Amino acid sequence: METTPQQQRVAQRATGQSLVEFAMVIGILLMLIFALVNIGQLLLANYTVNQAARAAAHQAAISGAQQSAVDGAASLVMDAGVGTSFRQTQVEMVCGGACRRYDQVTIRVRFEEQFWAQLPLFDRFAVEAVATRALELDRQGTP
Repeated sequence: METTPQQQRVAQRATGQSLVEFAMVIGILLMLIFALVNIGQLLLANYTVNQAARAAAHQAAISGAQQSAVDGAASLVMDAGVGTSFRQTQVEMVCGGACRRYDQVTIRVRFEEQFWAQLPLFDRFAVEAVATRALELDRQGTP
């Protein structure tokens, strides 16, 4: 069965219409996919930073608030995380009082990085976590 010229024109119009509709939708679809990738990266970083703050607070508590032990614990966790690195991390330790036994030690971990899939207005993000523990040793190391 042969097609008439009129049927050929209708088929060409339908093909052109599909191409225009695809061009209109592809931008929105790609932005949604990139946004999902960015949300995943943000969730992974948030989990890792929280774990780093908890591990660093624990290390501070059992080491008598030694900064090197705190940095070491945070470094291990941040370097083991997916897409996180200790190089982009800031660790701050604050003792309540003179860093004596049973004083509170607060660890603040902040991580800042670029998104994997950069979108307009959303190219960087920062995640921060805080953990507090009671010291088990004095700063001098005595129980």
